[in-house]
Amino acid sequence: MVRLSLATTILSMFLAGCAHVMSAENLQLVDRSIGYGELNAHADSLVGKTVLVGGIIETVRSSGDVTMLEVSELKLFKNEVPNEDAPTGGRFLAISTALFEATAFRPGKLVTIIGEVKGQQVMKTDNGDSTYPLIAVKELRLFRPSEQSSNIVNPYQNQYGDDKFLRRPPGLSGGEPGSPY
Repeated sequence: MVRLSLATTILSMFLAGCAHVMSAENLQLVDRSIGYGELNAHADSLVGKTVLVGGIIETVRSSGDVTMLEVSELKLFKNEVPNEDAPTGGRFLAISTALFEATAFRPGKLVTIIGEVKGQQVMKTDNGDSTYPLIAVKELRLFRPSEQSSNIVNPYQNQYGDDKFLRRPPGLSGGEPGSPY
């Protein structure tokens, strides 16, 4: 009896380490053939497609019953957590009719979004007009950015080889995989 419960516990911990951060239902809707580069270049021809994107929130704007997030795109790890050390591919806009709590949804937070492509939006910037892909949010998940820790006591704790053992965003018990998509 004890062996069975121990085996069940170990199996559930292993499976939790392989889990994705987004819902399986929405992940089935995602067109995985669409990368951010294609989305950025051809957003108008991809209207109606469901995409999976992530990055770091740059600005949050609310207007009536619509909230818009301006996000600098980052590649995602296999479990859909943004890789904050990856170079950005550009920016996109995510809109939602859900009211976002101002203290939670603020610049600097990492976000992963499953959403429907709505085309492009032109925004005024300091350098003139910029065109961004526009995505209507179906599902959104926030992560706090990692924090630099300079007092690593045990050098064997870092099993990723990238000095981030103590700085990873909260998430799965097994941590993120070592390489993005």
